[in-house]
Amino acid sequence: MAGAAELWSETAAITLGLLFFLVGVAHGAGDEQDGTIHPYRLAGAAAYVVTGLAVAALFMSLPLAGLTLFLLLSAWHFAHSTEGQAARKAGFALTAIGGSALWQGGATTQVFAAVLGMDTPPSFILALAGLGATGLALSVWSLARNWRDPVLLSTIVATAALHPVLAVAFAFAAGHALPIQQAQIRRYGWRDVAKAAGLTTVLAVLGALAIAALVVAGNMALPIAAALAFGMATPHMLAERLER
Repeated sequence: MAGAAELWSETAAITLGLLFFLVGVAHGAGDEQDGTIHPYRLAGAAAYVVTGLAVAALFMSLPLAGLTLFLLLSAWHFAHSTEGQAARKAGFALTAIGGSALWQGGATTQVFAAVLGMDTPPSFILALAGLGATGLALSVWSLARNWRDPVLLSTIVATAALHPVLAVAFAFAAGHALPIQQAQIRRYGWRDVAKAAGLTTVLAVLGALAIAALVVAGNMALPIAAALAFGMATPHMLAERLER
């Protein structure tokens, strides 16, 4: 399906990428701490929103710094929550965030320029491609020890062949969000997970769709929408407990 969308058009690839992101929203919509999962309480939800708005403000005032912070936090978050040995963890994380810059530097530059509302420095793309190359090397090392790893294999292929937005969204959903969601269901049962994450997931999806609709209608600039999206995703990464 992802490959068909990529061949169809860039718009379809980006749309499918956004759907992958939305599918993955539920994995962080419940408050999972100390061996339990429950809905976010009012104080926690308020702190989440305030932190998200602060990150969005940083992104809007210093776009490149905000993007750098988000990408580095994403790499840490992906590596921390991925199963397997250190090479697999880091390989997946760095390939997910830097693989498209390695294989498709021009397309990645265009995406970031649209998201930032400014030209992306070549040095930034080069540094990100370096992270992608490191991730590729670590992934190949891990695959040499266990080649039956569909997540690593598909992440490498996705970053090389698919539109950068779709590639990252696919890696996020297939290699991060869905495995975590499955682990939550195994630990707590689907009823408790749905009770904890259901309302927050619905609100997050509705908010994301509203922002997307405003962008499509020309009533919100893409950099502002990106700032809000990055801002609302960042507190989840910051709040993750170190003991897993």
